[in-house]
Amino acid sequence: MESSTPAPPSFADSWEPRLAELEVRLREWSRRRDEELAKVHKERGLDGWFRRSRAEDLRAAEEEARRRAGAGILGELGAFLDELCDLYPKSLPQDRAKIRARIGGAETVFGLFWPYVESFPGRIRRPDDGPILERGLVALAIDDMRAELGLVDAALGRLLIAAEAAGIDWRSALAQAAKVANPGAGGGGACMRGLLEEFPETGYFRRAVAPALREAAREAMRGVPSPE
Repeated sequence: MESSTPAPPSFADSWEPRLAELEVRLREWSRRRDEELAKVHKERGLDGWFRRSRAEDLRAAEEEARRRAGAGILGELGAFLDELCDLYPKSLPQDRAKIRARIGGAETVFGLFWPYVESFPGRIRRPDDGPILERGLVALAIDDMRAELGLVDAALGRLLIAAEAAGIDWRSALAQAAKVANPGAGGGGACMRGLLEEFPETGYFRRAVAPALREAAREAMRGVPSPE
């Protein structure tokens, strides 16, 4: 009688060892990226006592260094984080706390986590991109106020504007994200749940987000894509 092949572990059971394995590989990738970045700077003459390089040249050098180091692992990291963001709201409060802690404690992964958060507005383009909005809001909840408040406000505002432009009801998604956010003090000493709940009432929202939401809604009604 043939023995049956055991089923692979579920993502809920395997995300911690996968995170640890990614952390080790990303440390090595970061070392190679830094080496390649130094080479690119030298090749392009971006360093020097009397030279002030343009921001676009520095960004291009970073992109080239990542390409040379092998950017495939960044796609792997993004796919892993997408799965983790999908798991997070389905988890018990203690398991959500563990996810926040483990991501914050994986130094190299966490160094790449904020760029992952900031990628979400550009990924929201159509009315059926609601799950992407939800992931983006959950990613902010996982960051848990470790980023500066100004960065969090700006990223959250861009997410909501992108959702409005795509015809997505961001209000219900924001409310759901608040329910699974940390109700206590996060990495910055503030309450992530409170920030998400109160964001539409803040001065930043009224000043910087509400006008852009109105414009995005008008553009969506005209059928004209809103500029990113």
